[in-house]
Amino acid sequence: MKVHRLLRIGAALPLIGAFARAEEQSMFEVLLKIRTGIQATSFNDNLKHANYGYGLALAYNLNKQDKVSLEVGWAYKSGNEFKPDMSNLETAPGVVYDLDWAVGRVKNGVEGLAVRVAYERQFDGFGLVGGLQIGGSKYRHEYFGDVRSVENATTYFRDSFFGTLYNNPNSLSPFIGVTKRVSPFSLVELNIVGFRYKSDRYVHVTGYATGQNKDWSHDYIVTNSRMAVHFELGYAVRF
Repeated sequence: MKVHRLLRIGAALPLIGAFARAEEQSMFEVLLKIRTGIQATSFNDNLKHANYGYGLALAYNLNKQDKVSLEVGWAYKSGNEFKPDMSNLETAPGVVYDLDWAVGRVKNGVEGLAVRVAYERQFDGFGLVGGLQIGGSKYRHEYFGDVRSVENATTYFRDSFFGTLYNNPNSLSPFIGVTKRVSPFSLVELNIVGFRYKSDRYVHVTGYATGQNKDWSHDYIVTNSRMAVHFELGYAVRF
């Protein structure tokens, strides 16, 4: 019985060795990646501090130490709904509005298709990785407001404005970090990401509407370029 077991093990060893060599010589890897991050600087636009992402990456091993990869996935960062400052709205000449009846609501968010290109070099027990994220930066700005004239105004008005704006510049966001294999088929990443996007803010000039009609012809949009640094933790599974 023992002899039979030894023969089976002996017959299996060449197959195991061939499999190991095939793994060793494999030039391509396919990885499923998931990640989350926390914002460290530049808190603007009432966005939440956390961000999330996932993607499918194809890696090419240049040699035993160096690797390049291309990842296609989705990234998003949601925002909190908030009431904007209604105490100092821009108005038509001579118009006074009733602050007690001025209401507003805004919600922002960033999301979109994200492509990551990266270069990684392996050292003893860990790797260094760096690259660029293209996209994941489609900004969404939802706004609503309702304003009316003071009670004793000569001309009564009630002025409403609402809508959704998008800004999608496909920004380039650099990242750098370290990787650590936790098993032959999985690894973790710790990155610092300079996440870039462009935000829009809708500005309504109130008081041009008469009665209950809308007049948005004097409104305008303020655009800002942002870069928010994030600490990011990722996990990848190799197929």
